[in-house]
Amino acid sequence: MNKNDFKNYLERFRDTPDLTLAKKIYNENKESFTNLESVRTKVRRYRGKVATFYSSKGAVYARDKTFFKEKTYDTNPFKLPESHAESFEPFYLSQSKTLIISDLHFPYQHNKSITLALNYGLKNNANCILINGDLIDFATISRHEKNWKHRSVNQEFEAVRIFLTALRKNFPKARIIFKYGNHDERWEKWLFVKAPEIFDCTDFQLEVLLKLAELKIEVVKDKRPVKIGKLTVLHGHELTGGGGVNVARGTFLKTLDSVTLGHFHKTSEHTEVRMNGDVISVKSIGCLCGLHPDYMPINKWNLGFAFCEMDIKTGDYE
Repeated sequence: MNKNDFKNYLERFRDTPDLTLAKKIYNENKESFTNLESVRTKVRRYRGKVATFYSSKGAVYARDKTFFKEKTYDTNPFKLPESHAESFEPFYLSQSKTLIISDLHFPYQHNKSITLALNYGLKNNANCILINGDLIDFATISRHEKNWKHRSVNQEFEAVRIFLTALRKNFPKARIIFKYGNHDERWEKWLFVKAPEIFDCTDFQLEVLLKLAELKIEVVKDKRPVKIGKLTVLHGHELTGGGGVNVARGTFLKTLDSVTLGHFHKTSEHTEVRMNGDVISVKSIGCLCGLHPDYMPINKWNLGFAFCEMDIKTGDYE
């Protein structure tokens, strides 16, 4: 057995324990080795676990450190069971000018206000568009009372595709992010309950049906916050409870952070100053959908959007 053959074993079985690999090599190449321990020693030398071996030709193993492995330590000394907890890192944006639009609820969108918001983004050279939740309504598959006047899911998909195609056409170089809101999550929840057989089929995922990859639109799911410098952007359904009398103040008490959010379809603001002079400001923005839906024709909603300018060096924003 030559050196290259031995290295081939090491390459194919990089994570296999030393003794287990040595047994495999020895059993398959007994004519090349005196005993099992000699194979194990050779494996350990190639992996940098024993002192360098010197032969008459000089240092044999020190020259090739391809298979050296860093020392590992027992990170679970108490033998705890495997954890299924997931990391929850924010989604970071680094663009300087972000247009934030929220709660369009296609096909019940408010076209005039959407046009106004997008024109504002064009005029101010927005290099990022953040669709901050509830892009699509999914009224017919919600758990709430159904109304025969609601549009079909297929019509909703088609309306959103038309909008997103036009959005990309008008902002060809901008980064476009679609953060899921509670209405957008209805599709996945409906599939999980009503059609579990196809739940994990990628062809039925919302981002595939809306052709987001083709339009180079990124997705933020799982209630993950979006960070624009020092500003945290939430849809609003990430926090427990309702909006209360003042959405912004309620959000401030729950987060103690500078936040912009949608979800509640009305504007509000709350600002406080810490003892060190830092300013915490929370703003809820209005919606870009019809203001008088069948389920709540009388309300305190209003139209609105946000535009965030960020200092890339400091993370300060306006």
